[in-house]
Amino acid sequence: MAVALAAAGASGARYMQQEEQIAAEKARIGQVAAASSKRSRVASTGAGPVVLAPELKNASDILHQLTLPWGELFASAEASGLPDVALLSIESDNNKRRVKIAGEAKNLDSVLGYLRFLKTRPALADVYLQSHELQKQDPQQPVRFVLSADWNAHKKTSFGDTP
Repeated sequence: MAVALAAAGASGARYMQQEEQIAAEKARIGQVAAASSKRSRVASTGAGPVVLAPELKNASDILHQLTLPWGELFASAEASGLPDVALLSIESDNNKRRVKIAGEAKNLDSVLGYLRFLKTRPALADVYLQSHELQKQDPQQPVRFVLSADWNAHKKTSFGDTP
């Protein structure tokens, strides 16, 4: 029994020693992680112009989008007064200075009338019918269309320039 108690005591001492080593290693790992995190934050705030260039370009693109004369475009697209034409979407392609206008009309003549109207708008140029499709599944069989045009007011400016 004395031998068993001595063995149990030795095992307990070894267990305590290993627990202390584990605690010390965990503390060291925590310190290394904290130091690494601090270095990462310092490095990210001290980034050079090469690293910040993509972020500045992204900010410039966002600023450009916000300064576009969207109101003028919407007014041009919606001012037709044609009751047989409903607009579904307006999409801008920034790189090509083009705009796509999707809609639905009662018939093809209404689509062509809307196309003629848009050609007279100063905000748009080179307006053409990109596609059209008769909606046969609908009992009224409207014509869904996509028009494409150059957006004259859609001029690319660099960061800090006025549009």
